[in-house]
Amino acid sequence: MRAIIAAIVFSGTAVFAAPSEPLSPREFLRLGQEEVTKGEDASVRGVVTFVSGIDRRFVVAPQENPRHEGVMVTFGKGVVAPENGDLVLASGRVVKFGGLPALHAARVDVIRSTTLPLASGAKQSDFRRGLLSNRRISLTGRVIGMRGESTTNGAVTVMGLELDNYIACVMIPGEVDANGVVGETVRVTGLAFNHYADDGLFLDAELEVSGVDALDVIEKNTMAPYVQAAICILGAVVLFFVGMSLFLWRRGVRIRREAEVVAAERRRMAADLHDTIEQHLAGVKILLTCAAKPKGVPEETKKVLEKAAAMLIHAKGEVRSTIMNLRSDGQEEKGLEAHIREMAIPLRHGGVSVRSLLRGVPAKLGSARFGDLLLIIREAVTNAVKHGKAKTVVIVSDPMETGKGFVLKVLNDGAPFDFESALGPETGHFGLFGMRERALRSGFGLEFGRDGKWTVVRLEVPS
Repeated sequence: MRAIIAAIVFSGTAVFAAPSEPLSPREFLRLGQEEVTKGEDASVRGVVTFVSGIDRRFVVAPQENPRHEGVMVTFGKGVVAPENGDLVLASGRVVKFGGLPALHAARVDVIRSTTLPLASGAKQSDFRRGLLSNRRISLTGRVIGMRGESTTNGAVTVMGLELDNYIACVMIPGEVDANGVVGETVRVTGLAFNHYADDGLFLDAELEVSGVDALDVIEKNTMAPYVQAAICILGAVVLFFVGMSLFLWRRGVRIRREAEVVAAERRRMAADLHDTIEQHLAGVKILLTCAAKPKGVPEETKKVLEKAAAMLIHAKGEVRSTIMNLRSDGQEEKGLEAHIREMAIPLRHGGVSVRSLLRGVPAKLGSARFGDLLLIIREAVTNAVKHGKAKTVVIVSDPMETGKGFVLKVLNDGAPFDFESALGPETGHFGLFGMRERALRSGFGLEFGRDGKWTVVRLEVPS
């Protein structure tokens, strides 16, 4: 028997005499099951690390290291509760509390007050495994909810604290306002307390705090949501541009392959036209010319043969133009100005001046429309030199006032020309007819007229 109880009645008051040899908390927790069952008397010396605000109890931990496991001490109404950090000597009867040896104190003597060390930042995994029983610890998590409960000792608030894949139950004395707490990340300091089944099997652990002051709301970084949003937006933009770059690259590869196939087919068709149709037309034209020469051929027959030969000449010119278009891959890339300069070279040798001033012509017009525009200009220049005997040709363009296209004019100083009474296909003249056909096909507006000394071919090219 380590302790002796002397119950002395003096003036109607029971006085408890403390055992002569107090135990350390570690020695007390090693008491055998038999001693706990018999309810022997004992005393414990150590530092108070936690005082409950719900029940009349506190925890005494080893003086040399208050972070170690402590002894639960309960006390009645005749005992004054100590404060955190007090070095005390508690004497009373050995009992069980929560499945562990505890002390029901009849007397608590405060030896001196000390500074209590900070609570240990517990591993959350150790807490939920029940390895921190009766220790003052700190846990950090997000508050997911609160509810109030009523006990014989007053109101209690139960708080759910979300840890790593675990929800901890936190007991807070009194009523706590959930505003500004639920949904926030908090640091909670209190006593880790275990629950056991009747057979001693560990069930769960909870954290009990001494009051609302034990909850510290961690200051939120107000910029965090904006930073996260910015990162998400930046990531989306990067993914978008990467995706678009990949799409455009693959599209460019596909377009280049298609262009190569089309170019090869155009070259093949040009070769076929040159080797067959153009040569056959040339041969027929020679035969018709020869057929009209012999004497004795009626005049009406000669006129028909000459008209047929003229039609063949025009058809041969059209086929040649088509062959040139088919063979000139990427002619639009050269630009209209470059084509006009090439057109002017042979004309200058014949004493014809060709000037140009182009404004408002887009870089891309479409290969088909560009080809028709170029052929109309060629035909206008050819007619001016061949039929009007022009010595000066001016090609100018300006953007439309609406901004949706441009107007191009081919002016020449040749002899006046009556476009209304000009000869047409029925007489073997196909120049103006071909220009109108091309303009209609590409959606151009085509007009013929005079401006002072100048004969004008005017083209409206919508965008």
